[in-house]
Formats: sequence, C-alpha cells, structure tokens
Amino acid sequence: MTGLSSYLSQSRNYKIQNEQNLENIVTYLGNMMSADGEEFIAYQQILLTYGDKIRIPLSYDGNYHPAKIAFYEKYNSTYPGKSLGIDVDYLDMPEDLQILYGTYKHEYWLHVYSQVKYNFGVAYVYYITPTGEPYHMYYVLDAIPETITIDNQDYMKLNLDIEEPVDLYPHMWDTWQAGRELDGYDIFNNEYGHTYANYYPLWVNGQKMGLVCADVEVKKVNTTILNNTVNVIIIMALLSVVFAAILSLMLQKKYISRLVQLKRDIQSFTDHKDSSLAVTITHDIQGSDEISDLAQQVATMIIEIGDYMNTLLEKNEALTEAQEKIRKANELAHKDALTGVRNKTAYDATEASIEYKIHSENYKEFGIVMVDLNCLKYINDHYGHDKGNLAIMKICETVCSVFSHSPVFRIGGDEFVVILQNEDYKQCPQKVYEFKECVKQSTSDSSLEPWERVSAAIGWAIFDPETDSGVEVVLRRADDLMYKNKKEMKDGKE
Repeated sequence: MTGLSSYLSQSRNYKIQNEQNLENIVTYLGNMMSADGEEFIAYQQILLTYGDKIRIPLSYDGNYHPAKIAFYEKYNSTYPGKSLGIDVDYLDMPEDLQILYGTYKHEYWLHVYSQVKYNFGVAYVYYITPTGEPYHMYYVLDAIPETITIDNQDYMKLNLDIEEPVDLYPHMWDTWQAGRELDGYDIFNNEYGHTYANYYPLWVNGQKMGLVCADVEVKKVNTTILNNTVNVIIIMALLSVVFAAILSLMLQKKYISRLVQLKRDIQSFTDHKDSSLAVTITHDIQGSDEISDLAQQVATMIIEIGDYMNTLLEKNEALTEAQEKIRKANELAHKDALTGVRNKTAYDATEASIEYKIHSENYKEFGIVMVDLNCLKYINDHYGHDKGNLAIMKICETVCSVFSHSPVFRIGGDEFVVILQNEDYKQCPQKVYEFKECVKQSTSDSSLEPWERVSAAIGWAIFDPETDSGVEVVLRRADDLMYKNKKEMKDGKE
C-alpha cells in the first residue's frame, strides 16, 4: 500500500508540473506577441494576404537576420529617411516590400516558437486564427510545418486551413469565444502521444487576433518513479523481515548477542559507508539459522547499496558536467561572437523582462540609446571585412566604456542598443555628449588607420509612463533620433 501510494502521488505531481508548464508557455508567448503591437497586427495581415507568395525554405535553421537585412535594405532604398510604422504604414508598402517584411517576421516568430519548443520540452507549439468559415482555423505559426514543393525546392506550407470540430476541440472554441484564458484542457491521443492542449487568446492593442497553443505529453510514470516505488517496497519488506527476526529472537535468548553484533556492523556501515563490512558481517554472524540468513541478506544488500551509491556518484558527476555545459551553451547563445557583448536574442529576452516589470511592478526608470556605426560598408569594400570587424569592435568598446553601468547589445551588423540604467540613466545627456566627443576625437586622429577612425550616429530616448506603452515605443524614438543624427553627420561631412 505504501508503494502504491508513492507511485500514485509521484505520478500526480508529474502531471500537475506538466500542466503548469503548459500554462506558463502559452502565457509567455502571448505576452511576447502582444508586446509586438502594431507590428504583429501588420505581420498577421500580410501573412494571410500573401502567404502563397512568401517562401520559407523547409531547411530554415532559425537565422532570420538575412531576411531582416533584405527587408530593411529594400525599405531604406524605397523610403529613405522614413521610419516604418511612423512615417510609413506597414500595409501601405508595395507588395514586394510587404512580402519581404512578412518573410522576415515569419522567420523571426518561427525562431521564437522553435526555441520555446526546445527549451521547455513541449511536444508542439503553434499559433492559429479563425478563417471565417465555421470551425476552421488558419495555422499561422507552426513549429512543425508541413511541406510544399515548388520547382524541386521544399518550402514551408503557410496558412494551413484546418477544420477543428467543436466536439474534438471544445476548450479551444470556448477560449476563443470567451476571449480569455480558461481552466481546462483539450485531451488528445495522436502522433505526439497522450497530450494535453492549452490555449491563450492573443489580444493586440484591444484586437483579438488568434490563439497561442501548446501541447504537452503527460507520460506514464517514468523509470525513476517506478524505481522509487520498488525501493519503498524493498525497504518495507526488509523492515518486516527484521521485525520478525527480532520477535523470534526475543523468544530465543541465545540469538540476542548475534543480533546485537549484526546491529553494530550495520551501524558501522551507516556511519562509514564502507561496503567491505559485508565480509565482517558474514564472519561475525555464522550459523545455519534465520539470523545467519538475515546477516547474509544484509551483507548482500550492503554490497548492492555500495554499488548503487558508486553508480549514483558517477551519474551525479556526469549530470554536473552536463549542467555546466548547458550553462555555458546558454551564455554563448546570448553573447555576440565578435564583440563579446550581448546579442539580439539576449536583447529580446531583456525587452520582454522590462515589459513585464512595466506592467506588473510599475517600473519606469530606464531609457534606450541606439548607436549605428557609419561607413561600415565602405570599410568592408575598401579594406576588407576583417578591418570592418575591427571597426565594429572599436565602436563597441567605446559604447561599453561610456555606458559602463548599463547592458550593451549588438542587435545587427553595425547597430548597438544600450538599455540605460543606474548612473547612465541619471546622466544620459552627459553620457551621450561624452560618446560624441569620443567619436569626434577618433575621427580627427590622423595617427590612426582609416578603419580605426570610427564614426557613429547616436540617438536616445527616456521612457515616459504617461505616453509610452512599452519598450518598443522608446526604441523607435531612439532609432528615429539616431537616424536624424546620422543624416546631420552626413550633411555636415558633405
């Protein structure tokens, strides 16, 4: 009964942990997508409009930066000096630009979804929106996409129109109709195993957009749970044997001394964990009765426990090594390989964290600085990409030196973001002036090589809780001012 109780208790806790993990995942993704604001609304509209013209290779590996660069190069050549979403509406762009934008954003969100699927260990994550036809959904974002072949090339099939009958997906449609997250799950037995599906209604700027979905497998009790149960049963059985032996020896006084000796040997093993005591026990407790049999069993158990403990130590060392490797891998995943500062992935995570603190903790003392290296293409073309890399590293060193109390991120080839904190936040104007002076000294120093005389534009903005809805708004203001500064620098040079 103890073993059965342990088995059921551990199985129930395992299921509860998986279900809680499921709710956290869909809420996390929903908050990220909602924070994207008008960009996400435009992306979804573009994807539903031009999904048959957007080509995402089936071999897409999560690197969405080439698509992003392709879009912004085309956009800047089409709308020079104009900010997307401010001067130019997303849906007012020509078709080719909308397709490039949809490709970049879709690859970005596919990357986010695949990372969530991998890091959280869920079976399936996806984002759907009603098609307009009763009980039909478009699969907008699908971490396990279907394939379409065009000109002998495999691409992801976008905007799958799937019928989702209400009798099979009652919780899905209840959540969509209610417009809020509901308790409960849809339960399936499919190719992903025995799964529970949870849904999060996505609202962006007061508009209900779709459902963020995740499936998690509620497995049968794993080997560890089963082993724990067996161990409980074995321990209970051994205790029962010992109790019976003691009861018998109480009736037979001549066994008491041998039991005392056995107890001493077992205590010695408990204190010193020395499995060689098994030999001592078999030597001290000799005979051909129940006590000697018990001693032999205890000796065997000590040997087995010693072997088991050695195995546990080896596995613990292996686990510790694996955890250290995972920790280092996570650090590398958030670090820019060239400059050593944090990368775009780290910035996205930090942005999401600040958004959460803004809405849950009334956090408001931060600002954003945008820095863009000038003439990187000229350096690459005339002196080589290795010299371009030196220029990137030098401007990065300048940014880190001036804004030494704030995290610095490299979010693009020549773009850096500083999230102002602490003294940098309090002294932002002075820090920006100090940065400009450093750049001015560098560009005017004739003793430096051309690629060492780095020049960069800068723009900054402080979060205003009265007018700013989130981090993205502050970033855009800083970006606009940076481009304004870049234009002023260019005009002044000319």
